Amino acid sequence: MNIYDTKSILCRRCKTSIGEIDYDAEVMLPLCGKCANPLPEGDNILYTASHFKNNPPSKKIPITS
Repeated sequence: MNIYDTKSILCRRCKTSIGEIDYDAEVMLPLCGKCANPLPEGDNILYTASHFKNNPPSKKIPITS
């Protein structure tokens, strides 16, 4: 097999080159690593919703006698 028996595979979304495969192979909807990964670049950071930010605690009024 020589280099002429291969074809380049491009990402479906961003059109970057992913690599080369055999000319007679078929690939459906190829995606590169950036487009296939649903997490952002800093995927080691987890985002959480704070209960107190969305529902602040009610202010307590002191009872005076």
